[in-house]
Amino acid sequence: MFHGVVRYSGGADLFTETFVLYDQYGDIVYEKSDIPLQTFFISNTGSVFALNEYHLYLYQQDGSETMLRELVYPNGFGFSPDGALFFASDREGIFAYSHDGMLSSAYRPGRLFASTERGSWVAVISADTLFVYEYGSLGDTEFLPSPYARDVSFSTDGDNIQVRFPAGYDVYDTRNRTWVRRE
Repeated sequence: MFHGVVRYSGGADLFTETFVLYDQYGDIVYEKSDIPLQTFFISNTGSVFALNEYHLYLYQQDGSETMLRELVYPNGFGFSPDGALFFASDREGIFAYSHDGMLSSAYRPGRLFASTERGSWVAVISADTLFVYEYGSLGDTEFLPSPYARDVSFSTDGDNIQVRFPAGYDVYDTRNRTWVRRE
């Protein structure tokens, strides 16, 4: 398991003084100094997705750096449950990247999103609508009873999407494309 250590400095302005990536044995893979990035997501393979409020970068295990995209009002970031894909969300959409930085899929912009392993299914909530993608293609669009969804997640088997609201939750069956519970 790879892990990293970040040393920040700069007082009121957050500045990354150093970032060090370690391998599963605790040996240093590489060290970066004085980089303009503040947040780091480390994959199972040692690829590091790093960002600030304007850019998303990828660092490979050899320390090489690639700018993946300019960010327009960044929103949310994270890996698929199995760590196979990295999701980056901004005002222009939700983008899924493989460990080598290749764009795997792009989805409509949304406030909340979730995926299954390898991004086979992706759920996106935009305003009062749930968009369900299967293998990168839009499979269904469902209106929500309220625009105040707080969370979206998949069941462990990927058969259901749970949408949480302040007063409860709804469950959508991905296989039958129907709501099995509505509150």
